[in-house]
Amino acid sequence: MRVLAIFVVLAGACHAGPPSVDASTAFCTDQAPLAPTYANVQKLFTSACTICHAPGIELELVPGKSYANLVGQPAVNYTNPMVDESCGGVLVTPFDPAHSYLYLKLSTTPCVGSQMPLDDIGNSEPLAPCAIALIHDWIAEGAPND
Repeated sequence: MRVLAIFVVLAGACHAGPPSVDASTAFCTDQAPLAPTYANVQKLFTSACTICHAPGIELELVPGKSYANLVGQPAVNYTNPMVDESCGGVLVTPFDPAHSYLYLKLSTTPCVGSQMPLDDIGNSEPLAPCAIALIHDWIAEGAPND
């Protein structure tokens, strides 16, 4: 029962909805892009992703865990219900945004599911272009862990 209660709390927090697109423009704009460092990528995850990708979820994007959970790792297959989200891909392939599922999931219509992040009713609420460019450029520079 305790595991179920924790899941319900986490699911409830996720259904409260991720921050709006304005959260991603709060720290970058197309006129003032951020340097493509992992520190800046983590700031983006913290502001726009960790409300759903929190501890106890298949893909944690919290500080201290997100880098190891992303770089060189296969895309997550969700188990409730079982959904093959991988499409045969790797979440972050250093130097190759076009073959990095994280970038594709944020920037386009992925092979499965919807573009991330999602709003509180499951509709895509894409990040600001500067935030998507930050992920692209970080991966293109080799996804360094600065």
